[in-house]
Amino acid sequence: MSDVENKTSGWAAWGRLFLGCLLIWVFGWIIGPFIEQNVPVYKQIAKVIEERDIDSAAYMYTEETGSYESEYYLTDSFKHSGRTDYGFTMAFASGIILCFGILGFGWRFIL
Repeated sequence: MSDVENKTSGWAAWGRLFLGCLLIWVFGWIIGPFIEQNVPVYKQIAKVIEERDIDSAAYMYTEETGSYESEYYLTDSFKHSGRTDYGFTMAFASGIILCFGILGFGWRFIL
């Protein structure tokens, strides 16, 4: 490889890194809050978390019994609310397929 080709591929790698960081930032600060405000299920989850005083940041990363209790209270509140739009629904399956599509697009065209 010539010196010019090395510099070009280096800039491309830095560009991809910057683009990846920018996409993470956009999702965390723009898309995530938009989804949180416009999807009713997220509002209900946030309400349950506040009412039960659940530390949602530590929910998945601990072996304490509090995480198991919080999972029980969270899932139990959905079961007793009479809602049928949680669990493995068509919307949930579509979301998983969409995530795989986005990942495939990223691997194919961005990386």
